[in-house]
Amino acid sequence: MTSGTHQHQQSGPSARLSYSGFEVAIKAFLHQTRHHAPWSYVEYSPRRGQPLQGYLTLTKLVHSHHTSSEAPSTSTSTSAPSTGTRTATIDPADQLLLDELAEQLDDIPDDDDYEQEQETDPVVEKSANTTLNYLSVNYHIVFSPSYQVPVLYFNAYRPDGAAISLEEIYESLVPEEWRAAIRNAGLNGGISQQDHPVLNTPYFYMHPCETVPLMETILQNNFNPNGSSYLENYIMTWLSFTGQAIGVSVSTDMAAANGQ
Repeated sequence: MTSGTHQHQQSGPSARLSYSGFEVAIKAFLHQTRHHAPWSYVEYSPRRGQPLQGYLTLTKLVHSHHTSSEAPSTSTSTSAPSTGTRTATIDPADQLLLDELAEQLDDIPDDDDYEQEQETDPVVEKSANTTLNYLSVNYHIVFSPSYQVPVLYFNAYRPDGAAISLEEIYESLVPEEWRAAIRNAGLNGGISQQDHPVLNTPYFYMHPCETVPLMETILQNNFNPNGSSYLENYIMTWLSFTGQAIGVSVSTDMAAANGQ
């Protein structure tokens, strides 16, 4: 056992996680983000009689990158062969933010009330369109036993509660400079849709096939055997790369506070 431990320390930390390592990592991340982002820990039972496990969830409003003056199509058809998108059911947590946004929209006067103001003040119309360009996005960080890494699942909804399609994910959430690279990643692109491993409802997710090579490179270049456990910053480091592609990222202040 002693020689095995010594060999592991020499080779450095592994980019692959056990579930217990994932649990340490997400709880450290919860502590690090407690003053910056309202991530929550959700417990669930993987199988009857087995210990409870957990994942992280965050619901936030994200500004859409869609540049058209009209909102994107509301279609979430399951028959489109190019995306394979299935209709998602809105999560109760998402609905809370959508209801708040709907209240804000209700406060916007009707067209008849300010028609003359719009003719002379284009800022009014721009403000209304800006409000409509926000999406409610529900993010989940879930452990993958097969890949042995965290996976970022997400769904996005318009203010009326309609879920958006895969094509609209690219148009609305993914920064323009990243779209081509993510679309062309792997066989089916870097973003796919499948049933959530805990909720069993359709969710989009960032494919985890490149997570191990990414984290191995980062850990090899930054691991300090005399410093804190690499698990403490695992999720923050991973999310700072993965999350930027779909509207959730680690703030500069938070990263600096944790030595990133």
